[in-house]
Amino acid sequence: MAGRARRPLVVLFLASMVFTIGDGSIQILIAPHLQGQGITTTRIGPIVAAYSVGALFFRFVTGAVYRADRIRYLVPGGCLLQSLSFVVLANSSSAGVLAAATATNGIGFAIASTGGLAAVMELRPASDAGVLMGWYTGCIGAGYAISSFLGGFAGDTLGIPRAISVLAVLPVVAAAGLAAAAWHITDDVHDTPPAAAAPRRPRGVRALGRLSPFVLLAFFCALHINLLSGVLHAYFPLYGLAIGLSLTQVGSLSGTSSAVSSALRFATPALFRRVPYRRLLPWMVLLGGLATAALTISRLFAVLAAAWIGIGASRAILRVASAALVMDASAGAQRRRGAASGVYMSGLDIGKIVGPVLGGFSVDAFGYEATFLLAGLGIPIVFFAYYGWLKARGTPATA
Repeated sequence: MAGRARRPLVVLFLASMVFTIGDGSIQILIAPHLQGQGITTTRIGPIVAAYSVGALFFRFVTGAVYRADRIRYLVPGGCLLQSLSFVVLANSSSAGVLAAATATNGIGFAIASTGGLAAVMELRPASDAGVLMGWYTGCIGAGYAISSFLGGFAGDTLGIPRAISVLAVLPVVAAAGLAAAAWHITDDVHDTPPAAAAPRRPRGVRALGRLSPFVLLAFFCALHINLLSGVLHAYFPLYGLAIGLSLTQVGSLSGTSSAVSSALRFATPALFRRVPYRRLLPWMVLLGGLATAALTISRLFAVLAAAWIGIGASRAILRVASAALVMDASAGAQRRRGAASGVYMSGLDIGKIVGPVLGGFSVDAFGYEATFLLAGLGIPIVFFAYYGWLKARGTPATA
């Protein structure tokens, strides 16, 4: 399996990178695009959050309908749905249509990315989960690094609506690569004889209830990552413009953070050989929160860049370590990969819902600096409470 899976894994990693280039570029442009359509700050938050509302629901739908032989339809289908949403976003000024297109964007992303993580689990070779997730999330991080520079540059050069239309081609390219990788998974499934007296597959709520508690810990990591990301992607571009930065400079800050994140993700296999990834989880949660709060210290570009680098470093290690935790926690539960993937990645969506919505009201009431401070210090409290409870129980990491 390891030899046969290696080439499809490489294709899947590269296609995932292209997919995230498109998704990340839109995240840079969406808030300024909405503002350019005359939408107020308090309405921008809910519209941005519609992305994650759609994604959250379809994480669980994807997990519920997941089967290995359905991946070849789910993953590329999600990419094409996202491409369609880009076109609608670029060509509408109606708040309702923009909200619906943003939700559709999130649905497409959820289907493709949830199926993509499950596909990595299906193709898993005989290697450490931390190594495999280092490469997978490294490619995703590289996509977001490129997208931050590309999104800002395209917005300044082409104009935001035209840039969004051009970027719609990227999910289509990703769909082709992901379909090619997923086809090998289907072949492997049909080539493998079913085990005698295989246990019935748990479905729905029963499948969720039988997951390891460490999947929930990984969920809190994902929630922390994307609550910060949701606040920063929705409001830091507006904050940057308000203090005199250009879209290119805003994209450069985010891109530098993503570049650091991507580089560190590729370096995590070597890091995890020295330090077990579980030990790094609480430290990276703390680093991300403090770095976000540090955005309030100064408006100097160098200080902002240092804070964004800290955010990128935290996100890199936390994303790889939490994904590896999900893989290890599901190692003895091959029938529940879709459910584990859906629960874990729903944390990303919930963070993106809570971040922009509460962030919008916070910005309106307290300003940008106070919002970044509150975002940085919020979820770590919940994470450390649950982490301490698991440590006190001595809960094993496998399902």
